[in-house]
Amino acid sequence: MWLIGVMTAGVACVTTWLVTPSIVRIAHRLGVVDHPGPRKIHAVPVPRIGGVAVFLGFAAGLMYAAFASGYVTNVDHERVGYWSILGIAAVVVLILGLVDDIRPVSFQWKFIVQVLAASTVWAAGFQVHMVGVPFVSDPVQLGWLSLPLTVLWIVGITNAFNLIDGLDGLSAGTALITTTAVAILALYGERNAVSAVSVALVGALVGFLRYNFVPARIFLGDSGSMFLGFTIAVISIHGNQKNVTAVAVFAPLLIMGYPILDTSIAIARRLNTIRTDAADRGGLGYMARNAYRVFLPDRGHLHHRLLEAGLSHRGAVLSLYACALVLAGAALVLVVSNSLAVAILLAGLLTVLTLAFFAFVIVRSRIAVRLREAAAAEVPQPAPRSVTPGEVLGQR
Repeated sequence: MWLIGVMTAGVACVTTWLVTPSIVRIAHRLGVVDHPGPRKIHAVPVPRIGGVAVFLGFAAGLMYAAFASGYVTNVDHERVGYWSILGIAAVVVLILGLVDDIRPVSFQWKFIVQVLAASTVWAAGFQVHMVGVPFVSDPVQLGWLSLPLTVLWIVGITNAFNLIDGLDGLSAGTALITTTAVAILALYGERNAVSAVSVALVGALVGFLRYNFVPARIFLGDSGSMFLGFTIAVISIHGNQKNVTAVAVFAPLLIMGYPILDTSIAIARRLNTIRTDAADRGGLGYMARNAYRVFLPDRGHLHHRLLEAGLSHRGAVLSLYACALVLAGAALVLVVSNSLAVAILLAGLLTVLTLAFFAFVIVRSRIAVRLREAAAAEVPQPAPRSVTPGEVLGQR
């Protein structure tokens, strides 16, 4: 099984590595590129349909794993249709993102399709149906709350990976770290199907990062970020529901900690902006009419803050990789130890590290602002010169 796992990742990696240059050429030929703009970091048009390349490599690796392991012919395996529904739903999300990459889709339609896809996989059996509670021996059955909580998790993580896709390699690299953690936890919990899906995704992402890391030749686009977020969200809950102890239930939250944190801050910031604007523009009525602004892009994400703090593009990406690695490592320790004392210790440590991270960003930002102001003050201003009457008449 270990050999099959390595070969699965290898097939996915090589496939993505080989097809990505063709996807780049096709995107340039069709004009499906992301143009530079005020919110953009890049200075030249870059193809934005990298999700297609990731999906092709992922599918190739998964097909190899299915046939090499005998999964498709073994009568004792989990239902093929069970996983086929996940595949179909993930492809629907991929297509939704691809359409948005080519011609923008409103956020309302995005949410409708995402909710339908999440509800479909819930109906197929990918559910958060029970959770562990500290100091309670038996897990708590969610009952009817299972559907809204599962849909909220899947749709939330899908959009979280989309929101962090603002620097070269950031979303893909974060997805690689989180998927690796999911694969390890699935192996630890003897969830072979989840392991196969995770390993195939890991291989595809390794092959794609060759072209997506700084400086990127191709972006994931909405097709890639939403496909990754959707798939990772589903397999993370499926791989974790076998172990629903009070501490293990927090593992998916830690694994997705960075995307969740960035998305939560973005939503809170935008809601606060709307609330502030509504103070003298109509109150609740203004807030209701402008609620859509929560979904509008801006330059307030963590990666933008790191750039404003003076970090280079590569430095900002690597810093956020480190955050994702720390959180993923904490999740692995949490599950393996299965100890409430360890969970409390990790919670305290992660709180301190999070506060230190934000303090670092704030301090660096203030230093960077002061340096820019000092540099601007040192620039000599051109001396005023007299203007002749003839020049005045010419300007008129």
